[in-house]
Amino acid sequence: MANQTPIIEVSGRTYPVEMRYRPLNGEGIEQDSESANEGKDIISGILNAVDELSDNSADGQGDILIFLNGEREIRDTAVALNKADLKHTQILPLYARLTISEQNLIFKPHSGRNIVLATNVAETSLTVPGIKYVIDPGTARISRYSYRTKVQRLPIEAISQASANQRAGRCGRVSSGICIRLYSEDDYLNRPEFTDPEILRTNLATVILQMLSLDLGEIEDFPFVEAPDNRNINDGVKLLEELAAIDNGVIQTDKHSKRKKNPKTKELD
Repeated sequence: MANQTPIIEVSGRTYPVEMRYRPLNGEGIEQDSESANEGKDIISGILNAVDELSDNSADGQGDILIFLNGEREIRDTAVALNKADLKHTQILPLYARLTISEQNLIFKPHSGRNIVLATNVAETSLTVPGIKYVIDPGTARISRYSYRTKVQRLPIEAISQASANQRAGRCGRVSSGICIRLYSEDDYLNRPEFTDPEILRTNLATVILQMLSLDLGEIEDFPFVEAPDNRNINDGVKLLEELAAIDNGVIQTDKHSKRKKNPKTKELD
């Protein structure tokens, strides 16, 4: 039965997306920057981008998806757009604390234009239907763990080229679209090609415990696609020892202790 494996092809279709760069005044977003002035600049840039898409009759009246960093930014932008009193336009915030019925408004048939305000969850985890335009400020909250401070943070950072391309692709699903980026093309080209893998940005205690439970061998010898730093591995091992989850390679359980290979904590120091 060699070479008898069935091949299933799922064809997709994408439409061309026009890129427009509209950098904000004083461009150059610093990590962790949440100043009031920066917030006002982004909201002003979004309002200008919406006006650009509304004033040009050739652009039509398709729905707009705007990416924002979090709930506070979504609420502030929604207030500004409602004050703009846009005709035949419905402003639809989208974040986790909304009720199910409020979140489902983005899926309901409508007349006029919807402007959907969402976080980077709309890049891949959720497809908003009917989007023809995207406005991308170019930032997101990205989870990062520091082994020095023992804190998992959510700083605002410039997104990678891959994330920017993923955002732009949201408006090429049903017809040709337009993506307005609120930063320059040079800024885009100077960004990292891909976002750092999560295993390089998180506390490794859970990963280490699962590896020991599955008897996957020595941690430092495991063939990670992107190997984490030894200091992060050592930090995860120490945390598990402090929680009495492991003790010199022994996984502590309620009924009995299951011995696994020593994770060699000393060699990781």
